[in-house]
Amino acid sequence: MAVWRSLYSRVGLLNPCGLDGLICELCGAEVPRTRNVAIESTVLAVCASCAKFGDEVMTPVVRRTSMPPVIEQRLEARRRRQTPRDVYAQGGEEELAEDFPTRIRRAREARGWKQADLGAKINEKVSVIAKLESGTITPGDALVRKIERELGIKLKERVEPIATKKQSVGTALTLGDLIKMREGHG
Repeated sequence: MAVWRSLYSRVGLLNPCGLDGLICELCGAEVPRTRNVAIESTVLAVCASCAKFGDEVMTPVVRRTSMPPVIEQRLEARRRRQTPRDVYAQGGEEELAEDFPTRIRRAREARGWKQADLGAKINEKVSVIAKLESGTITPGDALVRKIERELGIKLKERVEPIATKKQSVGTALTLGDLIKMREGHG
């Protein structure tokens, strides 16, 4: 009951008993105004006569000048997602070479290893090595790094971006353009 009284008195609402005033949490008296007082390290809403038994506590109003960090991170992630990006603008991306199966086989044979030897060194099955050398499967990034490190070869090549012509917003194809094209070809 003391928790409800404290809650109602701090918020300034009517008390749960239906009385017009607030109730002192120490003596139970109905008063028009209570004060927050620390009595033996407990903050209570008490009347003026009971306030002498403790030290008055000012409850500071906490106003945040910024949002919590979690919300800021989510908003920043949303902004990054919503900004348009040109996927072709990033030049010099590395991609897996088309002739990766022959590169792997030649490097393995140059060392005099069998497929089982290479598989044991990079902790992969012989069937995976055989499929890589035949080109049936494409290795993931982790496997590519293991093979490159063990055989001392490069399986990825830097690919230059292809220049593409961007269509501006104002040059969209209209029905009139289609009619003109049809008349010109017809």
